[in-house]
Amino acid sequence: MTTLLAPEACQSMADIRHAIDSLDEQIITLLGQRYRYVLAAAPLKTSVQSVRAEERLRQVLAQRREWAQTHGLNPDAIERLYSDLIEHFIAEELRHWQAAQSSAPCGTKR
Repeated sequence: MTTLLAPEACQSMADIRHAIDSLDEQIITLLGQRYRYVLAAAPLKTSVQSVRAEERLRQVLAQRREWAQTHGLNPDAIERLYSDLIEHFIAEELRHWQAAQSSAPCGTKR
């Protein structure tokens, strides 16, 4: 992992861009890890409703809003970002869940 200059220590746009690119790569790496957890959850779900998990979605978004506010970010913007991300991941999880259901032997579907 690259050591980043603190924002106030950056002396050029190149320093700033390098730091932002490095952070973005770390964020994308973490999103990939999050995605693998989402896929690992699919076989544990028992229905389309359990994949969608509406109450859990509300809890997650509320928590992300709180975290955003704690870190000086716009809670509305972070909620939109996570809402889009989670909806995409739910669609992927649902696709994997449905594929597993259709390939399960008769009488063994969850």
